[in-house]
Amino acid sequence: MVHGVAVETGPDVRPRVDTRPLTRTVLTALDEAGVRWSLVRGSPGGGDVDVLVAPADRGRAAEVMAAQGLVRLPAYGRGTHAFFLGLDEVTTSWVEFDVVTEVSFGRHVEFRTPAAGACLARRRRVADIWVLAPEDEFWMLLLHCLLDKGAFADRHLRRLSMLAPVASLDSPLLHALPAGIPCEALLAHAQSRAWPALAGLGPSVSRAWLRAAPVGITLARAGAAALRAIERPLQAWSRRGARVALLGPDGCGKSTLASGIASAFCFPVRTVYMGLWPTGDDEAGPVRSALRVARRPIVVWRRYLAALRHRALGRLVIFDRYVYDARLPARGSLTWLKRPYFAMLSRCCPAPDLVILLDAPGHVMHARSGEYDAAHLEVERRQYVRIAARLPRAVRVDANRPAEAVLRDAVGQVWRLYQTRIAR
Repeated sequence: MVHGVAVETGPDVRPRVDTRPLTRTVLTALDEAGVRWSLVRGSPGGGDVDVLVAPADRGRAAEVMAAQGLVRLPAYGRGTHAFFLGLDEVTTSWVEFDVVTEVSFGRHVEFRTPAAGACLARRRRVADIWVLAPEDEFWMLLLHCLLDKGAFADRHLRRLSMLAPVASLDSPLLHALPAGIPCEALLAHAQSRAWPALAGLGPSVSRAWLRAAPVGITLARAGAAALRAIERPLQAWSRRGARVALLGPDGCGKSTLASGIASAFCFPVRTVYMGLWPTGDDEAGPVRSALRVARRPIVVWRRYLAALRHRALGRLVIFDRYVYDARLPARGSLTWLKRPYFAMLSRCCPAPDLVILLDAPGHVMHARSGEYDAAHLEVERRQYVRIAARLPRAVRVDANRPAEAVLRDAVGQVWRLYQTRIAR
C-alpha cells in the first residue's frame, strides 16, 4: 500500500523508465509530497519525461520541481502543459519534465477529455514508479501519435506492439471520447500491426472529434495559435542568453572547454574569441604597431557587439579569453605607458554574468601547450588567481583533471547561473 493505493504489477509489459539519478529523485519527491501522478512517457536514457498529475496537486508538483533544482520554462498556447528543465550532474545530461493535468490531444491541444482522474485512479506501481494501466497507456500513446504527431516514431511503434495484445475497448479514456471515432478499427489495426492503415485513420479521428465539438475545438485552435505566434517575444526576457568568460593561461583548456560547453549545454551556444594580443610571430613596424594599439578597443567592441546579438537571440555566449587579460602586469619596454592603456582595456567592456578561471599547475599547462615554459605559466597562473579574486562573479575550476570532469563542473556552474536568472 503506497499513499492508500494498492501496489500492483499487472501484465508483463513493463514501461521504459528513465533511470538517471535526477529523474528518479524527482519522481520519489513527488511521492513524498503526496502528489498523485503517473508516468505517461519516458525514454530509458534521456529525452522528455511526460507526467500526468492530478489537477489539485499541480501546485505541489511545481514546488517539488523547484526544490529539486529544476526551472520552469515559460510556454504559451500549450494547454495544461508545464515544462521543467534540470541538469543531471552525474551524467551531464538534461532532463525535461512535461507535466500535464489533463488528457488532451492535437497539435494545439484542442481535443480535450475529462479522463485524467479515471486514468490516475487505475495507475499501478511498477519498479517503484507509478505508471498507467497498460490499456490506458496504449490508447494515450496511440492518440498521441495520431493527433499530436501525425506519425509513428520507431520507439512508439515498439511500445504499441508490446501493449496491443493486452489492449481492449475497456478504458476510461475511450469512454471519454466523442461518438464517431472508429475505436474498433484503431484497435484491430494496432493488434495486426497494420501501421500504415492505422496512420491513415488519423484524419477521420480528427474530423469525428471536430463534428462533436466544432465551436470549442475551433476556439481552442485559434487561441493556441495566437499565443504561440507571440510565444518567442513573451519568452525573450526569461530566455535571454548569458555571458560567460573563460580565463586562464595558455594550456589551461579554454578552447577545449568552450567546445565542450557548446556541445553539452541545453540552450544554443556561441563562442566569441576576445583575445587582446596578436597570436602570430609577425614583426610589425612602429606605424603598424601604433595602428594596432589604436584599433584594439574597436576590435574588442566589435566582438562584444556580436556577442550581444547572440545573447538577444537566446544564445549562451562563451568568451574565450576576456578583457580582464589586460590586468596582467605589463612587460617589456614602455611599461609606464602600457599601464594606463591596459587599465582602460580591462574596463572597456561590461562585466560578464560569470567568469570561470581554469586553474592548473604551470608544468601541466606547459605539457599541453608547450608555448611558454612551466615557470612562466606558474607565475601567470598566480596572477590570474589574484585577478579572479577581485571579480564579483568569478569561480575557480580545477583544470588539472580529465576534460570530462572539468566540463561537468563548468556546465554545472553555468546552469546554476541560469537557474538564478530564470527564477527571477
